[in-house]
Formats: sequence, structure tokens, C-alpha cells
Amino acid sequence: MNLRLRVPSDPWLYAFARALLVTVVRIYGRFCLFGADNLPASGPAIVVANHPSDVDPILVGVAFPRTLHFMADVVQFRRGFVGPVIERLAAFPIHKGRPDRVALERALSLLADGHVVVLFAEGDVYRRADPTAFHSGVAFLAARSGAPVVPVAIVGAERIWAGGRVHWPWLRLTVGPPITFDAAPRSKAAYARMAEELRDAVIRLSDGVPEGEGPQA
Repeated sequence: MNLRLRVPSDPWLYAFARALLVTVVRIYGRFCLFGADNLPASGPAIVVANHPSDVDPILVGVAFPRTLHFMADVVQFRRGFVGPVIERLAAFPIHKGRPDRVALERALSLLADGHVVVLFAEGDVYRRADPTAFHSGVAFLAARSGAPVVPVAIVGAERIWAGGRVHWPWLRLTVGPPITFDAAPRSKAAYARMAEELRDAVIRLSDGVPEGEGPQA
């Protein structure tokens, strides 16, 4: 598979985790990646994906040759050694279920510095093929930062745990072309429409591979 074991810009722990997880994904074998080149090679970007399983951060993390900054539930940062580890893996906390100004400002700061921020815009794991409604925070970030939003569809991961046991399904991650909202109006209604547009983009990617795209992994 054409997954990068090493990316020079990665911090040391992120680099170690990338090499380990890319190796695990290669051993697993049943993983296809399409359209990874749609993420800009430099500059700010927002990656938005559906969230059908607990392995989704791994699949997104190994797909792109850039250091990704994941928004993660604040609960994860309170779990013993897990918090310090994921913090060193470039994640930062967000309080689910309510507006979190600190998390949004952190994301805007990262984007202003040219980094990539990843959001699972459903807000939680939903073990289903079609994503539920996306939270409008992703649209707020896109409109405020002007950064392109790269939609990602994760297909098959919802079948990893089903019927009370582990399965070994084929997994597909499809990346769509960037969408920009820098000229969009800034209102709750506009953010809701943008979030729905992004969800529709992810659903379209889930339904099929974009024309002309070949597997990259």
C-alpha cells in the first residue's frame, strides 16, 4: 500500500504512531484509499468525516502525509495516560453537546498557522453507513478561517463490531475535492446549510468512488 511510513514534519511521537499504525493497516490488508491528493500539500485545511467506528482516527491519520490535529472529546483527555499521549499526538479537547469557544479558538489558531484540523462532525460514533446530521461548528470554522474543507467518507468501518463480535470487513476511505465557504454569510441558518452541504458531500463519496480516481492504498 502507498501509505507514508514517515513524514518529515511530524513531531517525534506522531512519527512513531504513524509508522506503527501504517504497519498495522498494511498487515490488516483490507483497506482502500481514494483521492488522498485532494488534501492540499500545504496551508490550512479542515478535514471533515463521518464517524462509524472507533478506528476512524487511525484510518484518517494514516491516509494523509501531513500532521493532523484532531478535535477529540474532552473525556478522552481525562483517562489516565491516554490524555497526555493524544495531546502529544496533536489532538486537542472539545466539550461535546455544547458550543465550546475555547476549542473553536484553538482550531482557528491552528488554521491561521497553516495546519490541518480534523473534525468528525457528527459529534460521536454512529455505527451506521449513512452519517447523521453534522454539527454546524465545522461550517463556522470554514467561514471564519476561509480554509478549504476536505470531505472524507469512511465506508465499512461500521461493520468491524456487529452482532457482539469482531469482523474483518473491507474498509474504504474516499476523499473529495476541497469545498470553500470563505464568502458565505455568517449566521446560524447559513452555518446549518453549510453543514448539511458537507454531509451531502460525504454521503455522495460513500455511495461511490469519484470518476477517474484509482486506489492509493
